[in-house]
Amino acid sequence: MSQVAAPTTLDIFRQWYEDSFTDFKLVREWKDVNAWHALGYFPVYFPVELAEAFDTLPVALYGAEGRINLDIAIAHTQSFVCTICKSVFQLGAEKRLDAFDILVFSNICDVARNLSGIVKRNLLDKTIVYLHYPIHNDTELAVSYLVDEYRRLVNILEETTGIKYDEERLREAIRLHNEKRRLIKILIDLRREKPWLVPFTEYYIVAKAASIMPVEKYNKLLERYIGEVVKRDVRPADRLRILVKGNFCEQPPLMFMKTIEDAGAYIIEDESLIGQYWIGEVSIEGDPLLELAKAYVSNDVPLTVRYHPSLDKQEFIKREIKEKNAEGVLFLSPKFCEPSLYDYIIYKKALDEIHFPYLHLEYEETTSSFEHLRTMVETFVESIMFD
Repeated sequence: MSQVAAPTTLDIFRQWYEDSFTDFKLVREWKDVNAWHALGYFPVYFPVELAEAFDTLPVALYGAEGRINLDIAIAHTQSFVCTICKSVFQLGAEKRLDAFDILVFSNICDVARNLSGIVKRNLLDKTIVYLHYPIHNDTELAVSYLVDEYRRLVNILEETTGIKYDEERLREAIRLHNEKRRLIKILIDLRREKPWLVPFTEYYIVAKAASIMPVEKYNKLLERYIGEVVKRDVRPADRLRILVKGNFCEQPPLMFMKTIEDAGAYIIEDESLIGQYWIGEVSIEGDPLLELAKAYVSNDVPLTVRYHPSLDKQEFIKREIKEKNAEGVLFLSPKFCEPSLYDYIIYKKALDEIHFPYLHLEYEETTSSFEHLRTMVETFVESIMFD
């Protein structure tokens, strides 16, 4: 009798990846086995350490990737609303978010702001939290204001879980997620230097698993996976090194990104899942709530949904393409996503000034036809390679 092969590291990541769209079966199992709670949050960034400190599994709700019908959501929202908002609402309306004890939304854009209200009116059995990040992040009051917001969230977590706030528990959660972010950055750096070792589709599965897996389990698997990747013997192909911007919230279908690489490009870096690592290393010295707030307000890496007028995005992208040896930029804007389009105008002006090649494309998470995309990207790549 033949033995069933043990799942590979990538197989395990893929199981959690598949669970992150519509089922959340593994989330339910984790709650039952470990007597934990679960919290679902709308992208882009959320201080996951706060949930972790209350034995609550934080899970990012990146939408359903076109896997469900959006009929109920369409009836409740305007026609000009982005697809991720519709699909997250649809998940709730179909009781697919029942694994979560708390749902968190924030002020990343007008649509997300209004989504929290729509969800609260229709999912009456859920604890809905609206987290309001500071608007002007270059003022002295931004940090103290955000600490107060985090304390309000702590009170809700205490009430929901029955666990009292403990600074040491929060410091340990910060330490674990610092390690997660460090490992993800190692993988990102590895892909930037040698993108042929890890196709984007594989990287994305591994990175998206970070948005749902228990952090200790994820860290161990990711460290093992990186060790496996560096041993691969893969020859590089003659492809264009492309930097991708704009896919920070609603995610393109995986086949969309695969089509880009199949059209002759290496995606050396992009903004998908940026909330999983953007905050960087948070200090575990002093008041952990204060350190989390300071890390958000003072981060010098631009985040589209955080207004920070002292950061020069135009100079940032000029440095970025030089430091990362990019040969072209793809701007991917979700349909009806105003923040993404605002950034496109800012970055476009900077690239026009230095005559750097770029291409702007729109998508939805429900996009299912990719032939036109392939033609556009192939033409873009060839125009640069044969110039």
